[in-house]
Amino acid sequence: MVVGSVASMIYGEPRLTKDIDLVIDLLPSGASRLTRIFLFDEFYCPPEEAIAAELAERGQFNLIHQSTGIKIDIIVRKDTEHAREEFERRRRKPFWENYEAFVASPEDVIIKKLQYFREGGSEKHLRDIRGILAHCELDRSYMEFWIDRLRIGDEWKRI
Repeated sequence: MVVGSVASMIYGEPRLTKDIDLVIDLLPSGASRLTRIFLFDEFYCPPEEAIAAELAERGQFNLIHQSTGIKIDIIVRKDTEHAREEFERRRRKPFWENYEAFVASPEDVIIKKLQYFREGGSEKHLRDIRGILAHCELDRSYMEFWIDRLRIGDEWKRI
């Protein structure tokens, strides 16, 4: 699992958030696993059939922790060249107390945020990228390759 919001907190300026983005790679037959992990008495969770449909379509859905209101966006890994590479490059990082989570590399978080910026134009993504750039050593050749390949050079120039 890649934890996107956690990646922003680890690689950029820490900020409090009430949501978590999880990227998962799971077949539709794994829907029942999710309903066993995120128990109905603790989480709002869509019905198993709805989860299976989103897994099949490589879509997304969300869960809500009942007592805290924390929203968890579950995003099914897309079947693109970059998404497969991003998932392979994930890194294990400290997450909470004695727990660890896999997070996207800072380069891949930047690339994804450039794509989100292109789609929606939200300056928030550019601010997040600037925070990551201020705090991380980056593999510039990897980034240049994907920025060129994904045609997000104009968005990168905005940084």
